[in-house]
Amino acid sequence: MGSLTEKVKGMGRGDLVLCIGLGLLAVAFLVVGRWDLSVGVGVGAVLGWVFLDPVRVTWAVFVIAFAIPVTIDFGYPTNPSYTLLLLLFVLAFWGRLLRAERDGWRRNVILAGLVLPVCGVLSGLVHWHGIKPIVVGLSPLACVGVLCWHVIEEARRDRQLIIRIAEWLTWLSVPVAAFAKYQTLTLSWPIFDQLAYHWTYTSAFDATRAVGISGHPIIYGSFAMAMALIALTIKGRYWYVPVVANLAGLVLSGTRSAWVGIVLALALWLLLRWRAISWRGVGSAILIAVTTLMFVAVKPSLFSFVTAAAPSATWFPGSPPPPAPAPGSSTPAPGSSSPTAGAADPVGAAESRISDPLQSASANARFARISVLWDGITQDWSTVLFGNGPEANVRYLEKVAIGDGEAQVFDNTYLTFWYNYGLVGLAGLLSLLLVLWWRLRSVVTRILLVALGAQIFFFDVWLWLGAVAVFVLAVALAGADTSRSTTEQPVPTPRRQRSAQGRSLTGLDAV
Repeated sequence: MGSLTEKVKGMGRGDLVLCIGLGLLAVAFLVVGRWDLSVGVGVGAVLGWVFLDPVRVTWAVFVIAFAIPVTIDFGYPTNPSYTLLLLLFVLAFWGRLLRAERDGWRRNVILAGLVLPVCGVLSGLVHWHGIKPIVVGLSPLACVGVLCWHVIEEARRDRQLIIRIAEWLTWLSVPVAAFAKYQTLTLSWPIFDQLAYHWTYTSAFDATRAVGISGHPIIYGSFAMAMALIALTIKGRYWYVPVVANLAGLVLSGTRSAWVGIVLALALWLLLRWRAISWRGVGSAILIAVTTLMFVAVKPSLFSFVTAAAPSATWFPGSPPPPAPAPGSSTPAPGSSSPTAGAADPVGAAESRISDPLQSASANARFARISVLWDGITQDWSTVLFGNGPEANVRYLEKVAIGDGEAQVFDNTYLTFWYNYGLVGLAGLLSLLLVLWWRLRSVVTRILLVALGAQIFFFDVWLWLGAVAVFVLAVALAGADTSRSTTEQPVPTPRRQRSAQGRSLTGLDAV
């Protein structure tokens, strides 16, 4: 309380007047019943406070990317993914502007961030469909590049900043895993069922899978996978708690792509650390696995607060209703009261997703999408080399679609990238990932790149901020791992100051 008082006393008169004015404005909006405008004032005040300091910008980037789901539309002027991407782009670029005068801009990092957008522009010029598809298609790529540029520079300045953020995220994931368990126990997704802008982002789509606070099982799987690997590698205090929580959350999400990713990442981790393997470590691994299984296997019947049936989702005006089941189909309509919560079996649900996965509807849908993608890629030499142009996948799915009842996406980041931007773009993407893996010697960065690189083979990643943030955090941790403290590494002098110093020294020599 005393420190808060000191901070208030240390504020300038103008800042104090501004804070009081914003507070009164928010209260006035509440009094007249405009809670939305009151919240807007609060959000604007927080963002204004964040914009004053690059460190706050770095914190805000990860909080926004991991904690604000794009499956909920808060009244954004455009698609939630693009709205939040624009916000993250502005935050990161402004953070670099705040540092530019003292630190300068690293040319190599900026050029690396421009590789994918340049490939996209080239594809857009070869297959011209207007300027709008180029802007829309390249905005996620440009945003990722600027985000990586900002976080790696901040990590080089302050190694502990990124470590603190990573550890905080791993501990944030613990209550998120508890929330995920609650979702599978009740066969409902509280908040997301009521606020999602489409029924496929509610528990009506698949109530046996958890979404945490990500709004989608696949993205929660990415988050849980990343937090488990970070906690295991960084090994902060009581590191085994977030490891167990996120392994359990990963199972509850039912995300097989993330399961494949974490298995490959753990295999690489063991390969890199095999000299440090001990019997104590083997015993710890067994204990973690048993504890995770116990957390996952808890039956709903043990909890009296679980209702007898899954509540149906609440559909807001303007939200597309769930489709009715086909005539004669035994599949219940989304949002119906079947199956019951008492029949929920997390272990059984996980086993069903592991056993004979090639016969599942989602697996068959992915095979069909690969066939469609390949036909579009191999139309002629120009589509092989330069693709069909930015947003070509969106144009195809809007005009033709894939009539299998599954999501209208191609579900393969690499092939979608090839379909849109050609072999040139795919080569740029793969080269960038390989160069990062080779140049960034951080163990945690390498295993995160392997895990995410495997997972995105099974879904399109660019508009899912929670998954993109895993890649950005991996790059940031590499900067934190290889940098020295600011006391050991001198801050480079801007070019203008060096020129001025050179002119002054020349003048002194002349005298």
